Amino acid sequence: MYILFLILGLLALAGSVYLLVKRLRAFFQDRKAKAVDKKLLQLLVVSAGLYLVSGIFLQLAVNFGFDWQMSAGEWALSILGAGFFFLFFGSFWTSFLLKHYKVDFDPKQYKINNICLYVLPFFALAGFLMLGEGVAYHLTYPLVSGFCIGNGGFKWVTATSGYSGFHLAWYAVVILGGAFLAYKLADSEFYKEYGKHGIIDSLFVIALLGGILGARIWYVVGNFTGDNAGGMNFAKEISNGNWMSIFQLWNGGLTIMGGAVAGIIVGMLYISKKRKYVDLRFAVDACVPTILLAQAIGRWGNFFNHEVYGAQVSMSTFSFLPTWLRFQMATGFSNGMPTSNQMYVPLFLIEGVANIVGYFVITRLIPLLWPESKGRAKGDNVAFYLMWYGVVRVIMEPMRNVDFNMGGDGMWSVWNSVAYIVLGAFLLVVFQLVGHYEKKKGLPNQEKIFSVFYMFLEVAFSAIGVWFTVDGAIKCGGEYGPAFVFALVLGILLIIGNGVLFYFSLRRFRRLPSGPMNPESKMEDEKPNVVENKGE
Repeated sequence: MYILFLILGLLALAGSVYLLVKRLRAFFQDRKAKAVDKKLLQLLVVSAGLYLVSGIFLQLAVNFGFDWQMSAGEWALSILGAGFFFLFFGSFWTSFLLKHYKVDFDPKQYKINNICLYVLPFFALAGFLMLGEGVAYHLTYPLVSGFCIGNGGFKWVTATSGYSGFHLAWYAVVILGGAFLAYKLADSEFYKEYGKHGIIDSLFVIALLGGILGARIWYVVGNFTGDNAGGMNFAKEISNGNWMSIFQLWNGGLTIMGGAVAGIIVGMLYISKKRKYVDLRFAVDACVPTILLAQAIGRWGNFFNHEVYGAQVSMSTFSFLPTWLRFQMATGFSNGMPTSNQMYVPLFLIEGVANIVGYFVITRLIPLLWPESKGRAKGDNVAFYLMWYGVVRVIMEPMRNVDFNMGGDGMWSVWNSVAYIVLGAFLLVVFQLVGHYEKKKGLPNQEKIFSVFYMFLEVAFSAIGVWFTVDGAIKCGGEYGPAFVFALVLGILLIIGNGVLFYFSLRRFRRLPSGPMNPESKMEDEKPNVVENKGE
């Protein structure tokens, strides 16, 4: 029976996607089509109906396939919840495509579509919560956190099970999903500004790789002399000859704060070198706030991994949360269910909500209360992001379970958060000064200003890197000789590398012309044709 429902559900889902892709593509490419006509509207309704049907059939396949002994209420919640989730989530992506891929859109329909974009996610969430409550007592906890393929073949794994071979964790999947959402939102802003999609395709890949590299480096430095969460002590690993432990990402170990800063810096450098027609301040305004949404989604990796949580509390304290979430955050498990009514405070959820609120504060509320006409400068969003996330982490870090504090003294993330706030305040002052001179006195050469900024970053990161490296060397010097040598060599390389970068930045700075920047020199031959968005 469940195979029949599975086939019907997949066919309905495939049919809905096919109709949308085929018809919407033609609508987007037709410059003369300004509004959704009756025929297209009917197709969208049919597609939404197929989403609903696919969700119902797929959930029926799950219920029958696992042979769950469910009550009538659980049947109703799971089936209706799955149907509503597929209906509203699929409709949301339809609205998203209409907003971000149709240039000349009828203003009235544009406004209606915008309302749908904000309303549909809440309906989709309600459907998902209904589904979750329907199946909560039939799931096995802790929930599956990924799968591995090894000598024993394919195997689902959880946060408490061992594995060997190729391993794919949901943590990686949700991080990539969050990064993709951030990319789509930023790409939409570039589309509205420059009338072309794909301007930041290469930037997305390069910034993502740079972010992963920065996240790993910051994790290794922060846990060089020990990791209270049970991860690697890199000083010991190096002393034992396991130098490759530094590069073994699959064993875990990334820091969001290091990844975000590295991704921003790499992205800014790429834009300034390869997309010279793009205003760098516009680029950071469009891209950086979306990192908050990526981080909010990525934090669900901690949920699946059952890690980075807070203190133990009674489940009744968070009775307003879904049952499956409270069960996943339980302090212990036996036979697939919690062993008591105790759970850990879900810090991943609290931080995720704070990040989502921060995104809308930075991109919607601040521009409304403080528009550019009243002094807000271009580029301020990167400063607001750093300060917002720094404050969130300063508040959250003391709430962490001590087992997940980073660094030898457990204060690594706290000091990182303070550095975020200070750097954000500094950048806010810089961008405000740049904006002031641009409006009042004529902007000095923009590249020269940002060359000074880059040189400042090079010196600052060199100093920070050397300080943490030498600090790590001193702490492990008496017991781990090879680790001490490694730390000192790393510090020397940081000084030399940043010195070389500073030298070339200084040479480039001296060659740049002074005075106001000529707006005609923005490489118009490379700039895509701007198409006005009538719907804005």
